Amino acid sequence: MRLQPVPADELDEPWLWWRPAEPRWRPTLDARLSSLRRTVFDDAVAAVKPGRPIKVTTYVFAGPGVDADATHTLLERHARDRGWAVHREHFTDEPMDGPIPARPQFNIACRRAGSGFVDGVLTTDRAAMPSTDEAYEAYLRWLHRHNAFVAFLQPNIGGTAWTDQ
Repeated sequence: MRLQPVPADELDEPWLWWRPAEPRWRPTLDARLSSLRRTVFDDAVAAVKPGRPIKVTTYVFAGPGVDADATHTLLERHARDRGWAVHREHFTDEPMDGPIPARPQFNIACRRAGSGFVDGVLTTDRAAMPSTDEAYEAYLRWLHRHNAFVAFLQPNIGGTAWTDQ
């Protein structure tokens, strides 16, 4: 987990003038969100009834140069390799103009997961998620309350296999 120093003005502890201040560390925002996503994933998978396959839907943010169909196929193959069932419906958003890019299809995919149609949303990486950290965290917390998850695919270094981490 990546750490960052806590600025002195954020520390609530009274320091004695003769005692040197010890550096304090906290997780970076990215590390905290990654840890939260992993917790949401672990809790949602644990809530799946034993013997029932995990059901997922695929989501792709089709930015410039992204082949959405090929990416959905890759996500489906990964899910099936893990023994997960893939829902027939998949979701794709394309970049929109405006101050904060909206992801309406991602919202629908999360609603499907939160409603129990699927257990989770399988996507490529953090870049597919809402652009602001606050919105991303709100989605994770909402999914956690509904026993659903978001899983990412990331390439293994030196190999061709993909894993969700």
